[in-house]
Amino acid sequence: MKQLTADIKNRDFKKAYLLTGDEAFLKRSYKNQLKTAIVGNDDMNYSYFEGKDTDETAVIEFADTLPFFGDSRLVIIEDSGWFKSSHDRIVNYLDSMPDTTHIVFVESEVDKRSKMFKAIKEHGTDVEFTQQTE
Repeated sequence: MKQLTADIKNRDFKKAYLLTGDEAFLKRSYKNQLKTAIVGNDDMNYSYFEGKDTDETAVIEFADTLPFFGDSRLVIIEDSGWFKSSHDRIVNYLDSMPDTTHIVFVESEVDKRSKMFKAIKEHGTDVEFTQQTE
C-alpha cells in the first residue's frame, strides 16, 4: 500500500495496478484516488469495464488509442475473473502497451500462480487489501 500511496503522491504511475482483497472500502477508495490522479474529471481518456464478460478486444482498442487532449489514458477493469483463468492476449498486450496508458484491475479473487498475476508483478504493482482488525 505504501508503493501505491507514493505513486499517487509523486504522480509516477506504473503501467498496471491490481487492487485485490476483502476490504471493499479501501479498494474503492484507492481506485478513485488513482482515477483522480491519472485523468481527473476527463471522461474522454477514461474507460470502465466490469464483469466476467468484459471484452478483451474492446479493452485493448481503448488502451491503444493515444490520449485525447490529455497526458494519459486510464482503463479500470473490475471483477473480470481474468486472474483465475488464462488470458494470454492481455498478458502479451501488457508488454507492448503504450506508456501513456494505465490499467487498474480491481478483483475480489486472484490466483497468484496465474500468468496475469505474474504480468502485473512484472509491469506494475499489486496491492492486497485485507480486512482490518480491531
